[in-house]
Amino acid sequence: MYLVVDTWVWEKAQEGDFYSLELLAKICRKCKHKIIYDYEREILDEYEKHIEEDPSNAVHRIFKYMTQTGKIVPKSRSTVKIENFDKSDMKFIQVAIPSSALVISGDSDFLEIRKHLINKKLNVEILTPMEALDRL
Repeated sequence: MYLVVDTWVWEKAQEGDFYSLELLAKICRKCKHKIIYDYEREILDEYEKHIEEDPSNAVHRIFKYMTQTGKIVPKSRSTVKIENFDKSDMKFIQVAIPSSALVISGDSDFLEIRKHLINKKLNVEILTPMEALDRL
């Protein structure tokens, strides 16, 4: 299963949020799950800016393991635009559409557009970390 993990999840995991940290660990353990980013590397670059590069940081170790083992892979993006949605977050939706990936975020901007995406019949579902843990 392809997943698009918003940077919000990585940040919350670093802050000790149980659901975010458990979600990342679960993705890491399940062979069939892959986190995707865009070929332009905008998502990966954002991850690298926000994940503290500290070997004692569990989130950093999970991220490093995932990148080294092919659990984080590039995919193409669509060109869809969503009115009144944060342009800096659009890349997460755009990479999810062609791969029918689940988007995981607790960010209010993402949660507010969930119904909009369903009404537009875009093949994207947005879940919170807690919802994703139940689904995966």
